[in-house]
Amino acid sequence: SVANPDQLAALGRALPNNWAASEHTAAPDQRIGFMVDRRFGKEGGATFGTINTVDYSNTALSYDARTWNYNAYDTEARRSDTIYAYSDNENIRTARVSVLSNWTALLGTRTKLEFRNLFNQIGENRTTVRTGQNMEEGFDVRNYAFRWQQRTIYSGQLHGAHDLGEKTDHLEWTLGWSKALSKEPDLRRLRTTRNIDQADSDEPYQLVVPPSASTLDAARFCSYLNEGMATGRVDFEHGPAANDRRVETTIRVGALAERKDRTFAARWMSFTRANIASFDQTLLHAPLGRVFNDANINPTTGFELEEGTNPSDRYTAANTLLAAYAGATLVIDKVITVSGGARVEHNVQELSSASYSGGRVEVSQSVTSVLPSVNASYGITERSQVRVAASRTVNRPEFRELAPFSYYDFSTNTTLKGNADSLVSASITNLDARWEHYPSASEVISVGAFYKRFTDPIEMFYVSSAGGGTRNFTFANAASAYSMGIEVEARRSLNALFPKGHLSHLGVLLNATLIRSAVDLGAGAVGQERDRPMMGQSPYVVNGGLYYADPEHKLQYSALYNVAGRRLFAAGTFGTPDIYEMPRQTLDLSVSKGLGDHFEVKLGAQDVLDQEVLLQQDSDGDGRIEPTDERIQSHRRGAYFSAALAYSF
Repeated sequence: SVANPDQLAALGRALPNNWAASEHTAAPDQRIGFMVDRRFGKEGGATFGTINTVDYSNTALSYDARTWNYNAYDTEARRSDTIYAYSDNENIRTARVSVLSNWTALLGTRTKLEFRNLFNQIGENRTTVRTGQNMEEGFDVRNYAFRWQQRTIYSGQLHGAHDLGEKTDHLEWTLGWSKALSKEPDLRRLRTTRNIDQADSDEPYQLVVPPSASTLDAARFCSYLNEGMATGRVDFEHGPAANDRRVETTIRVGALAERKDRTFAARWMSFTRANIASFDQTLLHAPLGRVFNDANINPTTGFELEEGTNPSDRYTAANTLLAAYAGATLVIDKVITVSGGARVEHNVQELSSASYSGGRVEVSQSVTSVLPSVNASYGITERSQVRVAASRTVNRPEFRELAPFSYYDFSTNTTLKGNADSLVSASITNLDARWEHYPSASEVISVGAFYKRFTDPIEMFYVSSAGGGTRNFTFANAASAYSMGIEVEARRSLNALFPKGHLSHLGVLLNATLIRSAVDLGAGAVGQERDRPMMGQSPYVVNGGLYYADPEHKLQYSALYNVAGRRLFAAGTFGTPDIYEMPRQTLDLSVSKGLGDHFEVKLGAQDVLDQEVLLQQDSDGDGRIEPTDERIQSHRRGAYFSAALAYSF
């Protein structure tokens, strides 16, 4: 803390005065890629190969989004009174550099070594300008959020594969290391308001200054995340000595060790009135680019910087996983295949933080899980089979779901907080049955059914302490849940039906899934329906595609279609209905044409239907979404068109 007012003023002046939005015309998106692959070595000896790519993109996106919030549904009027109605102008500039470098060495006929590297550097600059009305408070609003986020990701692996003995034994091993960094050095938010009855006048907007540190008003937020993970694994396989036996047996064993460490810290502060009695009220109407000038940061008539960072705004976490498995595969008469085994995992999850008031928060969960699995298939013909499978898996809490840190999302007006008190791992029983037919090596037609049973599934729960139209959520374990459905997949070339002409180069793809899910939230569902669909689960998903490939004329084109049924976006509580993300159809088109020996032209159109992204609440709680149910958020991102020229040498 800083007790000296002059020192506090100096710290406030040291921060950049970057509170004003500016306008500019975005240039077309730029994407540049470069790839080199080579093979070298001596014939009959060691050979080496490498593939290296560098990709750069600088893209811009701008769209308008509408956001609403409402009071409790009025059953007599059959509508909900509006709390606020906002229009957000979102402007996003993203720069990305991706580097891939993979190296392979074949040492004789029995040893293969690989060194794989992937690096991504991403910078995103987002500016949100919010206008509209807050009817409940009686204000026109003009709010701003300025966010810059930097993310760095590296993943590296050294992998070895060795044939042993008479090639009946096979050994593979992997050593891996990855790093993830995320920085938000200066997220800024501020609000300006004026009375609604002044909307048609020249009444200026007035800056909202909080009485104490805030994450919303004249606020600055910064955060830093550093995560590293080291992995080592080994897998051994003993296969059959000959392939002419009636029963062929393959035995597999392996082990895995993984260590993940994370450090996270956030800090936030805002400008408040330094002295309420002598504060210069005219500063509240100053242009945003000048309101926080150095001269206006002083201990008498101006602003002072007040920090609101609390002990829950930082945490350290670690996860240690030790696992081993053993399994076998039996092939009987080359028709029946049965694979089974068990994986034993010992996982230790640790997190150290503090509560808002400074109380120590320590999480240490040590869980040993036995996870069996079995998969059996029967070959009906040489090209078709039926398959059944059963397995047991686990879903462990993420660090973010455990940490007591609370984060406010400006765009959705929601606050999300972790739960370190009672969150435990979920266990899942998986059952699957499928019929598969393979007309050729690249074609498939299949029909399947699946069932998943969840014990202690991790769900997002509403916290009823929210105010001012803000929704607060946290994570908790529900009592149980299930998901079941059927899936149809077809990937087929039309060449068999049309051996000549244009249609002979066409292929179709269809994947459709029908799903039913339900979760029992248990006694912790205060103010919520105890039974509801699983959050984020659509009742149906359809993907379709049309592909054309003519190698002789170096021509390719495709059309891809997708739609997913409505899914629960946020669960409601007393007077706050459930919110659903409504279905939205997308269509992507692409075409490429080779020109000569070196050039290729590519054209693309993404999301050409440009359908609305819509969140809608079940206002009357009847389980259906109808036109009378109010909208919560909507926007259109717009269709995206691209053109590229590739040169190979």
